[in-house]
Amino acid sequence: MKTRLKLFLPLLGLFALALMLFIGLQRDPSQLALVQQGKPLPEFRLPDLLQPTRQIDNRTLPSQAFLLNVWGSWCPSCLVEHPFLMRLKRQGFLIYGLNYRDNPQAARQMLLEKGNPFVEVLHDQQGGLALALGVYGAPETYLIDGNGVIRFRYAGELNQQVWQRQFVPLFEQLGQKEK
Repeated sequence: MKTRLKLFLPLLGLFALALMLFIGLQRDPSQLALVQQGKPLPEFRLPDLLQPTRQIDNRTLPSQAFLLNVWGSWCPSCLVEHPFLMRLKRQGFLIYGLNYRDNPQAARQMLLEKGNPFVEVLHDQQGGLALALGVYGAPETYLIDGNGVIRFRYAGELNQQVWQRQFVPLFEQLGQKEK
């Protein structure tokens, strides 16, 4: 009996591991758990990427819904989503940038060459605010309501399909129609 049990236990362990891997592969990576959802944006005080002597904190943020986009000049996916962010800016949406663990010169150069979709760009060199938000990587986009409360997080490249499916209904719930 003990011999059979010794043979069966590793097989059972292997089956359990395979099941966990299978379940993990079925999850949508853009739908990451958001611990901060429904909570205020964490307190922060960071330099403005474009004016490094100027500090930005929670009090300088708008009192209407806006997007907070986590990006870096080192991030290939951020380059892909950049034209869509420019389009949202032209439509009148407020987008704040959170430049994540980036070389400030490279980040400024990217915005100079490709255009700046952001109202302001927080330079998070050490990644403190990103860590407080639970950022897994770039790009990630957060919808913050007019009271500074995090309403939604999307991990991955923002594009028209994601915008229509995920963000437009939320903006409508917040009483702001798509522009």
